[in-house]
Amino acid sequence: MDFIPFSKIIGQDKAIGFLKQAMALGKLPHAYLFTGIPGIGKTTTALALAQAINCAEAKEGEGCGECVSCRQWAGGNFPDLQVIEPDGQFIKIEQVRGIDREMGFKPLSGRCRVVIIRSAERMTMEAANAFLKTLEEPPPGNILILNASEPLDLLPTIVSRCQNVGFRPIPASLAAPWLEEKTQMGRDKASLLARIAEGSLGKALEMWEEGILEKRAEYITTLMSLKAISEIEAVEMALRLTGKEKGQDQEKDGDILPLLNVWKTWYRDLLVVKGEGPPESLINGDLYSELKKAAQGFRIDQLVSSLLLIDQGERDFRRSRNLDLMMENLLLGLRGFMGETGGGGDRENH
Repeated sequence: MDFIPFSKIIGQDKAIGFLKQAMALGKLPHAYLFTGIPGIGKTTTALALAQAINCAEAKEGEGCGECVSCRQWAGGNFPDLQVIEPDGQFIKIEQVRGIDREMGFKPLSGRCRVVIIRSAERMTMEAANAFLKTLEEPPPGNILILNASEPLDLLPTIVSRCQNVGFRPIPASLAAPWLEEKTQMGRDKASLLARIAEGSLGKALEMWEEGILEKRAEYITTLMSLKAISEIEAVEMALRLTGKEKGQDQEKDGDILPLLNVWKTWYRDLLVVKGEGPPESLINGDLYSELKKAAQGFRIDQLVSSLLLIDQGERDFRRSRNLDLMMENLLLGLRGFMGETGGGGDRENH
């Protein structure tokens, strides 16, 4: 496991400053809840915190990288770290029971055992209820760090027992140079990808690896074709996009979030164009002429409603609800907002 101190994490100065202050005061709670969109550094920050807490020579809240604990960390054999992720779609009660068993023992090497629970909102109800008991009376020498997108996706009783630390989307001005250095992509591509990923470095890297910039035009063409097809054809399109169309061998779950993300940025840009906003604020600024043409077919209220539909689709996808039904409802809903704009619609909605 790489040694990544706080100083190497970009765009989260406020969250990191809060954690460093708690360490300096010796007032670390027994449980944290890190919230924010995926891919913005919640897990990396949790790991940096675990390193700093257990470092024998920590200075100004940073792990030294040289003591026994830090060397164990860098070698991937630090014994007092546990990272829990969903087993399939969910975090299950057996995993929570495993956390309880581990926490019953004293830390083997470090000052404190750190348990990081990624996608904590995906606990089953049984697991969440069992985890509540862990939060009520955690054994000393243990710190729990839950990562989630939204506090509302967790039981209120879990949220109330944790110290909430919010993480913000990373500005494109910081994300683009990082992407350019990390991947050796050109400056223009890095800037475009940083904007499309909406502040998520993790999402940006996934998009780069999956060739989303090359697929972007196809995604937008698919979206805009909804206006010219029937409801039955829209349902067939939904099945094709999810990999459930007859003759396809596998689901395409991994393609859905990048697709929805591109659609969301497209509608967001259409709103900017429709509202006569500055071209430099566009995400897909290189497609300005296409945006101007497409914007003529919408009212502002239709664009807002379409954005809300896509946002709901993203939430439903992350909560592992029925993917086929979600895509069918989404495409039919988006198609419905591609009807006639009406004679006075634009004036009414400016």
